[in-house]
Parts: sequence; structure tokens; C-alpha cells
Amino acid sequence: MAFKATLGVIALALLLPFVYERAQVSFLFWKHAPHRLLKVDTFAFHEVRFSDRIRSCEDALMLESEGLAILGCDPGRERWNTVMGLFLPEPVESGKLYIFNYKDTGLSDDEALKQLEFVDFKFQADFHTLGMAYDEPTSTLFVASHRHDYPVIEMFKLDLQAYTATHLRSIQHPLVHGPNSIVLINDHEFYVTNDHHFVLRNYPFLHQLETNLGLPGGSIVHVDISPKLKDPEAPVQASIVARLAFANGIELLNDTTAVVASSAKATVNLFSISKPETNTTSSSPRFTPLSKFRVPFAPDNLSVSRDGGLLIAGHPHVPSLGKFAKTRHICNSPEELAKADARMQESCKTLSAPSWAARWTEGSGLETLYADVEYPSSATALRDSDRKIGIISGLYAKGILVWKE
Repeated sequence: MAFKATLGVIALALLLPFVYERAQVSFLFWKHAPHRLLKVDTFAFHEVRFSDRIRSCEDALMLESEGLAILGCDPGRERWNTVMGLFLPEPVESGKLYIFNYKDTGLSDDEALKQLEFVDFKFQADFHTLGMAYDEPTSTLFVASHRHDYPVIEMFKLDLQAYTATHLRSIQHPLVHGPNSIVLINDHEFYVTNDHHFVLRNYPFLHQLETNLGLPGGSIVHVDISPKLKDPEAPVQASIVARLAFANGIELLNDTTAVVASSAKATVNLFSISKPETNTTSSSPRFTPLSKFRVPFAPDNLSVSRDGGLLIAGHPHVPSLGKFAKTRHICNSPEELAKADARMQESCKTLSAPSWAARWTEGSGLETLYADVEYPSSATALRDSDRKIGIISGLYAKGILVWKE
């Protein structure tokens, strides 16, 4: 009996931290339901722009030196979302890229937002954007795209004056099986997150188990494409440098510190980056956990402004986001909405998916910038620290929210 009791105590001691952590996350979702959400708005002014032209812009990038933003928008996400489990039949609209001139505030909407024209891009009809990264010296854009055949990272050469995106190549690797967010090391190396180990499309039960239990199945992968740049037939080099539960947004605070969002844990994790040891055959850097801090929402994408502040956007009530996502193919289609029953038509008017955007610095900690249901499903927050202008883009929102401090 004493032995069994001892085993029970040990098992309880091992389970308590896990149960406590999952309970904390569940409490956040209860606390931040749309009707309970404590709204916060720290902006001097904000407005939703381009709601009649773009929607479902998960990721965006700010080129502070140019006063421009690159937007990746995929209305097809309403029917095809491999992360959230939407696999509706065709037709599935393809994603597009846009340039937003936010520095010239006197421009009309037509002048301020320009769609990029694809050149030599044979996968244009099956382009579904997630995370993006831009190498300014070479004008090269890297975009995670969840095509129907296999997820890839597409590379484009941008001409910001001619508004063109010339396709360079598609990057595939077995370790990059669910690319979510990308951060560049240089023009031929980058880190990319896979949100899960078990891809929802192939392993729905195991995927949900991985998510709900907060298991560290997501991965951070170091990718080196230099062999392919020399020989198009050569494979890229890739290796896993860390694992995390629902690994999502990734950024570099500096050359030796990476930050990665864990959507399942509601944390942002800091890693120390060290160069590969000279006496090993590995060419991959090594990630060592440093610390983490909790956020009051499921963090999505991350960005770093020129002044060093870390911007974090995400979802304070994931159940609402799920309901919101599953109805967009009806609510955003006049034809489908006209055929829908009265209950669905009412849901299209009332459903919301709360947004939350915050800023973190090591000295000041976490500061909430915006928490509301007015602009839904925040996925990315960006800030031009010199011009005091910011952008929030939404996973399933119409337009983008532009703020001034």
C-alpha cells in the first residue's frame, strides 16, 4: 500500500504543473470571451482601411526605411486553411500580395494600396499565404504558402516601383511540413516554424491532441538554401533547432536572441542562439532556452520595430475565432449568404473574434496596445517607431487597422 501511495503522490506531483498550466490557458479563454473582454485602446487615432478591397491578411511586413508595408492576403483562407482545418471544395480563391504606402498620408486608397503583379509564377492559382520575410538588400520576399499538393516557401524578387513580384523558386523540405512564420538570418538562411508535428489534414485526432494537451510538437527549423542557389537540382539543408507547443511567430531581437510565440501555451519564448561548434559536422546554430513570458491571449505573429520593441498580436478567445473562421465563406459571399437560413444570417451579423495587440521590451515588460472586437482576428501588429504609425492585420478581417500614436 505504501508503495502504491508513493507512486500516486509522484504521479500527482508530475501532473499538477501540467494541469495548472492548461487551466491558466483555459481561464484566459473564459475571461476574454467577446462579452467579457475588457476593451483597451491606447491609440490617438485608428481606422480600418481597404475593407472593400482586401481581407484575410494574416501577415504583413513594415519597411520602415521606405514607409511601405507588404501585405499577404488570402481570401481563399475562408475555404482552405490547413492550420485551422477548413478543407472546403473548390472554388478556392488564391492569395495576393500588396504594397501599402503608409508614409504619404494624403494619398487616396487607390493610390496608397497597390497589388503586386506576379511574373513567371506558375503556382499563382494555388497561393495561400502565411508568414513572410523580406531581405531588403536583395529585394527578395520569402512567403510560406500552403498549396494543395505540399506546403512550400515561395521566393519572389520584388520591384517596389513597378509593383511586380517575379517568382524565383519554391523551397520544399520534409522538415518544413507546415511552415508558419519565417525570419531571415541573411539572404540564404532563415528560421521557419512548423506549428505542429501532426499535420491536421493527415492526422486530425493527433493534431487536436497535440494542441489541447500543449505538447511540444511544433518545431523551429534552420534552413540553408545556398546549395540550391548554386545548383537548382540540389536539395536545401534543414535541421530542427528547437521544439515548442504550437510554434507560431518567430523574430530575432538581435544576432544571438530569438523569440518564438507558443499559441498553445500563451507564452513568448526567448532562445539564445549559438554558432555551430567547429568540431562537429553540423552547420546549424544551436537554440538554448533563456526565458519566457506569458501573454493574455494566444500569440500569433511577432514583429520587431526599429527601436527594438517586440510587437505581439493574437487571439484572446480561440473558440470565437474558430466559429468566426467557419462561417466566413458564407458571410463574405453574397450568393451563399442569400441561400443561408435565418440563424446563419443572424450569426453573420453578430459573431465576432476578439483581437489583442501588445508591445514588449525587456525594460518595460508587456503593454497592451489594443484589445477589442471592432477589428477581428488580429494576427500581426507592426509599428513604425519613427513615424509613430502602426498596423494590425487580421487572419479573417476585412481590411487592415491603421493607427497613429
